[in-house]
Parts: sequence; structure tokens; C-alpha cells
Amino acid sequence: MLAQPPQWIPLCSAHELRRDFRDLVLRATLVSAPLESSAWAALRDQPLDVLWSRHGPPCCAKLAAAVLTIAPDANAVLLIARSAVQEVAGELPAADPIGTNLRRLLRGEMLQVTSAVLVPFDDRVKPAIGWVGDWPESERLLAQLARLADETLPVLVRGETGTGKEMVARAAHVLGRRRDKPFLAINCAELPETIVESELFGHVRGAFTGAAVDRLGLFEAAGEGTVFLDEIGELAPATQAKLLRVLEEHRVRRVGSSQPRPLSCRVLAATNRELTKEIGSGRFRADLFYRLRGSEIVLRPLRERREDVVTLAELFVSRAALRFGRMPITLGEDAVLALLSHDWPGNIRELRQVIEVAVLACSSGRLVAEHLGLTASAPCGPDSSAPLLTARAVERAHILRALVSTAGNKMAAARILGLSRQSLQRRMIRHGIMPPAENGARDPDSLPGSGAATGRKAGYGKQLQ
Repeated sequence: MLAQPPQWIPLCSAHELRRDFRDLVLRATLVSAPLESSAWAALRDQPLDVLWSRHGPPCCAKLAAAVLTIAPDANAVLLIARSAVQEVAGELPAADPIGTNLRRLLRGEMLQVTSAVLVPFDDRVKPAIGWVGDWPESERLLAQLARLADETLPVLVRGETGTGKEMVARAAHVLGRRRDKPFLAINCAELPETIVESELFGHVRGAFTGAAVDRLGLFEAAGEGTVFLDEIGELAPATQAKLLRVLEEHRVRRVGSSQPRPLSCRVLAATNRELTKEIGSGRFRADLFYRLRGSEIVLRPLRERREDVVTLAELFVSRAALRFGRMPITLGEDAVLALLSHDWPGNIRELRQVIEVAVLACSSGRLVAEHLGLTASAPCGPDSSAPLLTARAVERAHILRALVSTAGNKMAAARILGLSRQSLQRRMIRHGIMPPAENGARDPDSLPGSGAATGRKAGYGKQLQ
């Protein structure tokens, strides 16, 4: 095995596979390793049920040895969710070269491009939804998704723009029995009011001017799959009333038809609005809200999950560097401080965009604050007009960096910072890095951002079993 193991880069979203990694898949070629190779078999048969964490899978040594035996010059492994591969491959014709490579991945073959290898992993074995980071509530979210996956009740996902609502909805689909059925998403805010009913419910020929043929709506087209209604708070009141009837009766009536048709799809919805306020102002129906909220998932904004910022940034740097052929790139300390100092009003989507632009601007292997273009990260000297960070923000960022460097071990981080363990815990509570203990029920050794207390060996986040 080489001294430097490859970097593990997870990719769980079909949207990102279509948008960002098409060219990478197109350029990839089959790894030239004998089929009887034990290394090949080890990779082909390994269930890579990974939820991204700071340190990657704990069985890195075995898998890295297998990768490097087959592809000695590999410095990265792109782990692509099998559900994403299936979804994108199913959209492409048999002769499409991208579809051909994706179907090779589904057969268990391994592809290589430049200094990276592409391997599929089964995201149905564990909740591997691409929800990266060390957010303390991640474990609870994943457990909730696992409970809801096979239910038929609607699910309402609430959160600000860019917090990952569609990602969570796709996870609820992938983890359940409908995983091999269609997942059809529609953004209600993008549809003109004149055609939204036709898109959702379908129409019959002659229902209106231009309706030359019968047309299936989204609910019928989904079959036994899932319909995801993004930004449902944007629907007009008349459409809300028709949607409520669909959810109540599990039947749909096409525009211009008097014949209802049975439905078997599941409905998931998302909004960035406070629907209770919308109900009070008369813009959203209360009965539809209560019908949709069979179960509710609330996603917190990134500014309330600052312990996740560096983890997410490192992931996006790895993906962007691989995509643009600039592997490897690392985050400099000033870049980390700048990232932690920003409030991220656009949440994860804004962070990803900032990182992608920064990677393009970076001409070396180290990404610094200047590449990020964030106002708060500008160097502040005696003659600088840029605003200084508050002492509170600097202390919080310094504590997070110490925790990052020790994989969440508070005792080790306290030694680095020159504090007692108790003093560090008090400061972590004050800065919102760790919630205060409630009635002594919280394990004092639980790690910030690791979900349930799993002990120091668990490190930051969940890892391969």
C-alpha cells in the first residue's frame, strides 16, 4: 500500500451527477484489472454504506489497499450512490456513452478517470443521503427518515432556501419500498397558474385551447412512486383545494374530465415559508396544511450549524477539485476562519457556490481566504478599513478548529487551547457548539456534532460499520 491513501468523496445526489459530473463519467474508462483479482472482488462486493464524516470510512485501510492495487496512481475515490446512478442511467438511451458507463457501475465494474476511481455504493443499506456534517441532530433526522420511509402519510419538509429539503425528500424515497419507482419533483413556484393544474392533475383532449391530446399529470405519471411538491406554499388557493381532495380521496380528476382515477403514489412537500403565518393571512388553507403534515421535518439553517461548515466546505472542495481536474486542494487556516465567520444566508447552496468559484480561482494546492471573496474574511491590519471580527466570533472559531484537529476529543482540544475540560465545555455551551445538559441526562463524553453519544472512538459523525 502506498503511504498516501486515496481521499473518499461521496456523491449521493442524482441532480449533481447530471449537472456537475456528466463529463467526468463520460471521460472515465474501465479499470484494467483482472476479474479474478482479489482486490477487484473486495471492492466489488463491499457494501459501501457510507454517511460522510470528517475521516471517511473506518475500514479505509482495506479499501484503500484494494483501490491502490488496481489503480496505483489514484488519489481519490468518488463513491456514487447507486440510486443516483440508476436514476440518471434510466433517463439515457442505450447507446449514450454516459449511460453505458453508468450501467457498468451498476454491474459492479470500476471506472477510472485521471487520478480518481469511480465506485457505486448501496445507499439503501444505511441512510446515506448526502447529509454531510457533524450536526448534533443528524442522527435524529436519519432515524426519523428511516421510520417514515415505508409509510404512506405525506411528509412536509420545512427549511430556508438552500438547506437541503429536496435531498431529504429523495432520502425518504430511496430508503423505502418505493425506491425502484419514479421520483417526480416539481417546483410549484416555477409554474404559471394557468398550467399548474394540468401539470399536477393532467387534462383530457379539448379541455382548453391547445389541449390536442390527453395528458397524464404528475400524480398519475408517478404510478406507485413518489411526487415531491417543492415550494408548495406558492400554490394558488383554487389549486390548494383540488390538491386537498386528491390527498383525501387518493383519486385524481383530470382537467376537463368527470371521471376520477385511483392513485397509489406518495406525496412529499417542502416549503421555505412559515405556513402557520400564511394560514393566518389567508394565503394557505389550514385543512391542507394539517393533511400534508402527516409528519414534519424541520431543517435548521447553516448559521445554526456552524460545526458543519468546515466539513461541508472540505467535501465541496474535494468534489470541485475532482470535477475541474485540480486534485488535491486543501483549506488554509485563514480560509477556515473566514468560512466560520460568515452567516451563510443562502445556506448550503451558497457555501457550495462559493467553494466552486474559489477552487476555480485557486492556482495552487492550498485554498486561502482571498479565494473565497467573503467580506468578513478580508485581512484586517491596523490600516485596513475592513471590519474586525468580534472577540466572541474569534473565540468560537478557534474552539471549533481545535475540535476539528482532535476529531472532537474535548480533552485533547482543551490541552491545545490551554483550558481545563470543564472550562472548554462551558465555552462550548456559551457559543452554541454543545447544548447544555438537561437534568444530567446528557453523557458528558458525547461529542459536539456526533448525534447520540457513541464515545470518543466514533470521532466526528457517523462512519462505516
